[in-house]
Amino acid sequence: MQFKADTISRSLTRPYTLLLLLTGGIVINGCQPKAPENTTVNLKTPGIQYQTYKGTTGHRTYITLPDSSHVILNSASVLEVPANYGQGGRAVILDGDAFFDVVPSTDSFTVTSDKLRATVLGTSFKMRSFASQHGATVYLLHGKIRVGKSYHSSTDNQPEILERGQMILANNEIDLMEKETYHPEELENWLSDTLHIKNANPMVLSRTLEEWFGVEVEMKGDGSKSPLITDAAYYHASLEDVLSNLATQQRFKYKISDNKVVITF
Repeated sequence: MQFKADTISRSLTRPYTLLLLLTGGIVINGCQPKAPENTTVNLKTPGIQYQTYKGTTGHRTYITLPDSSHVILNSASVLEVPANYGQGGRAVILDGDAFFDVVPSTDSFTVTSDKLRATVLGTSFKMRSFASQHGATVYLLHGKIRVGKSYHSSTDNQPEILERGQMILANNEIDLMEKETYHPEELENWLSDTLHIKNANPMVLSRTLEEWFGVEVEMKGDGSKSPLITDAAYYHASLEDVLSNLATQQRFKYKISDNKVVITF
């Protein structure tokens, strides 16, 4: 792990309002209600055995599927791969956050979570969909992808087709799925495992950690006097590495437990 020193100031940055609304946002002082605990058991095909891959909190897990497609499984995420993968179809189940680099084939490749279903022939994309959270996202990096709700909606079951630079924001609590745009360079930075934190107050820092490591962040205490992080970079760093480096500068304490981080000012 490598990082460069930060430069600290005290100006403010704007919040990511839409993203916080659709994906569930961060917990502040424990006030945000948590989505009910769900499982993806009902997504499995009866009678089929599955190989289960589990990500480690604060780290990435690299997986090669039987067809040589590659998966980067983020922190505390779960990927279920059926024993008949590649036999007339390529389908996996995701509970968490993962990047998929799919080898082209005549057989479609499908990722299903409790909220979304993404189908491609050969492309690269990132899906975040934890069963314990209401929000979900899909970011397309290359190629095209069809994304729809994996549950029956009483309002709209029409899938969306994404191209490079487009994404899906979804929230099953309000039965909403929207197509938006994003900067592909952000996902390319994630793939290079180079975390840049710029002009970040505690709220933005918490959101950044959630998106980068796929964890839930809870903030306690008053972080309003904490200095702004104007420029920080971390290379191949774990969640522990980043928090340990920032804790002294930002004057907070932290605790990592399962897939949750509690930051106390």
